[in-house]
Amino acid sequence: MLRTTKTWTTLMLAGTFALSACSSDDTAESDSTSDTSPTTTTTDPTTTTTTTTTGPMTSTDPSTDPTMTTTTTNPTTTEGETDPTTTTTTGDDPFVFDETPPDQLTQIDRMGMPAINTAVITSKDDYNAATPVDDANGDFVPEIVANVDGLHQALDDDLLGAGLTPCELMACVGQAAPLVVPDVIRLDLTGMAGFPNGRKLADPVMDVTLALVLLDLKVHEVTTLAGLPLNPPANDVAFLADFPYLADPH
Repeated sequence: MLRTTKTWTTLMLAGTFALSACSSDDTAESDSTSDTSPTTTTTDPTTTTTTTTTGPMTSTDPSTDPTMTTTTTNPTTTEGETDPTTTTTTGDDPFVFDETPPDQLTQIDRMGMPAINTAVITSKDDYNAATPVDDANGDFVPEIVANVDGLHQALDDDLLGAGLTPCELMACVGQAAPLVVPDVIRLDLTGMAGFPNGRKLADPVMDVTLALVLLDLKVHEVTTLAGLPLNPPANDVAFLADFPYLADPH
């Protein structure tokens, strides 16, 4: 009986020490976390705001406590995307325009119709510094005619070999001149959209321009070269239905 009583006394003392140790551990743990705050997450239907405290919390306002950081994310966006609902305002105008008067600037390049400057203009520096008014005055017509003649000397045999009829030099100049002189892009809002009335992304502008200066359009359609299997018939990736319409880079 004495042994049994002693045994129970030992077990009761051990339990007391165990409870004391747990209470001490809980107090220590409470003390160790009393100077920091856990991560707090506040969620509304569109944003998740996470506030994390990394040191002793001195304020509940992240803007005044340097140890607190606040991150706001939109669950509707994925990594690498920009959240369209977030606007950052710095007070600076994001657009800066050069307001230098045009007469104080130097024109270094110009191009209206595709390939004209590249293929049939010899004095490129003079041409780049000129204006459509100079074109209309005929300043560059002699070299345009000379270069179109050079194209025919180089390509007429190939055109004939492909079953195509080249135009005579002056006939070529006559049918191309309304689109080449002056060298501008024309847009008639009352007409059908498409090159040479403006330029749609899928328009075969180079093929049409070459047909104007190379082919007898009394024999061939101006789109004849565009129908030859020389180039891809369309862009390899479909254009977008909305602005900016161009396909994504790939």
